[in-house]
Amino acid sequence: MLNNELITSWLTLTHIQMNVTNELEANLQAKHGLSLKEFYLLLFLSEAPEKKLKLQKLEAMVGLSQSAVSRLVSRFEAKGCGALERKACDADRRSIYTALTAIGEDKLLRAQDTFQETLLAAFPEKDVKELLDQMLRMKQQS
Repeated sequence: MLNNELITSWLTLTHIQMNVTNELEANLQAKHGLSLKEFYLLLFLSEAPEKKLKLQKLEAMVGLSQSAVSRLVSRFEAKGCGALERKACDADRRSIYTALTAIGEDKLLRAQDTFQETLLAAFPEKDVKELLDQMLRMKQQS
């Protein structure tokens, strides 16, 4: 019986996560012309030293293959919005950095408000904190 409860809980959690992900994607696209992966790309770059990262590093962070990250950056550049720029690595000319521009930072700041509003609409802040605390406790007990 416990096994079925665990499976049901897991399926419920993944269902909630998929719904919230879809809502985030729709709101970011409608209000900022950003996909969720593009938002994550801007976010990770904003948190990186000098606001730049090698494509190989971005792969693991964004959860895409090297070619998919490269296409994501290329599509972003093709939009012509000036949010990203590619730079050659001084130490290794074969490596390329993707860097966040001031335009990209501004775009991210506006999109973060939408991201947070969407999460707070999906989960009241108090409920999210309690849920995350419960999940952390469960993880620590195992």
